[in-house]
Amino acid sequence: MGKLKLFRNFILISIPLIVLCVLAFALPMSYMSVEYVMWDEEFENSASPYIDADTLIIGDSRAKSSVLPALLHEDTYNIAIGGATPIEMYYAVENYIEHNGAPKNAVVVFAPYHFCDIDNWDQTLYFNFLSAEEILEIYMKARESDDPIVAKKGRIPDMISYRLRLPSKYLAQMYESKFVGNKEANRAKFDSIREDLGYCEFGSADGDDGHTYEVHHETFDYSPLVVYYYEKLIAMLHDNGVNVIVAQPPINQASADALHHKFTDGFRDYMQDVAFRYPDMEVISEIPVYDNKLFGDSIHVNRHGAEVYTEELKKYMESIDFWGE
Repeated sequence: MGKLKLFRNFILISIPLIVLCVLAFALPMSYMSVEYVMWDEEFENSASPYIDADTLIIGDSRAKSSVLPALLHEDTYNIAIGGATPIEMYYAVENYIEHNGAPKNAVVVFAPYHFCDIDNWDQTLYFNFLSAEEILEIYMKARESDDPIVAKKGRIPDMISYRLRLPSKYLAQMYESKFVGNKEANRAKFDSIREDLGYCEFGSADGDDGHTYEVHHETFDYSPLVVYYYEKLIAMLHDNGVNVIVAQPPINQASADALHHKFTDGFRDYMQDVAFRYPDMEVISEIPVYDNKLFGDSIHVNRHGAEVYTEELKKYMESIDFWGE
């Protein structure tokens, strides 16, 4: 009788937890913060693209906020993700190609610091963008290089907690949003990203003279794990016959003035090595510098800055006959 009562009490206690897990799994657009929208939009694009694009913009938040597909070229879509590194984007592109075939062209844009810092890995786990198999594969590779972020102590319980959508990870955000309070704003953001063909503005100020993250690195102290996945991404595009240009996102003048020469030299050397190993790819190794007024925050250009960058990139791509026209 005692065991039966204990079992009954266990079931009664478990029911609310199970309900919370189910809600967390089923209603992410209703309670997640707005950052989730980009990941969800790209996740859907991997399975069934919003448009059948000939050209994909691939990269992180600087790619997302710097390149306006409608101004660059017809049949172009921006599948970059804010907060992503080459790790997440390798799997995003792999899934895209698996479901839809390889694009004809790709513009690859990653902030230089994203080769050094894996700064949003908990967000990647939190949003469950990657499959359990992909997460495990990344974790095992991170163990090989003793990566301090992805393979840090306690990661396995973390990975399981996120995968099961346990209340310890999601309840605070669900409570803050009153479970469904973010749905309308998130759907509106989703629609605006689709309307802009994947472009998303991050900073909207009329100028910013703050320093970008690259300034904090004295040398190009790259992460072996990130570089491993960046090179897998480049190799995958190459092996699928994709016409690729590797471009660099702009930084503001204030950051350019504060950058360490050893960092920029090291990054340039790495990009030139990529160009040497893939002579059929166009690789721009120089980091463009824009006036502070073109930045919506210290890291991202505002929409006017995106227009300027896209037009300059377009002219350069036309000058090398990138589209073969």
